[in-house]
Amino acid sequence: MERDDRIRSKEGLAVCLRDMGNGKSRIFMDDVKSDKQELPVNWQHHCFYTFTPELENEALECMQLTDRQFQEIGAAVVARLLAINGRVK
Repeated sequence: MERDDRIRSKEGLAVCLRDMGNGKSRIFMDDVKSDKQELPVNWQHHCFYTFTPELENEALECMQLTDRQFQEIGAAVVARLLAINGRVK
């Protein structure tokens, strides 16, 4: 695919960054569902999925998390996308 065909799965993740107010932040992930597959505009919260341990703001803002932290965040995203799309093996 060379260009965006505007088609999406109806199930996805919303990911947000929350400052915890103590020099640390957490990444929160929630399941969401779209109103349609082609160019979905409205995504509705479906359920809470997970959040990361607290991450040091300084390391996070400089993109200096450990390789393990980056791997765990990425694995959580891919695992959940597979699960909510019925593609777990």
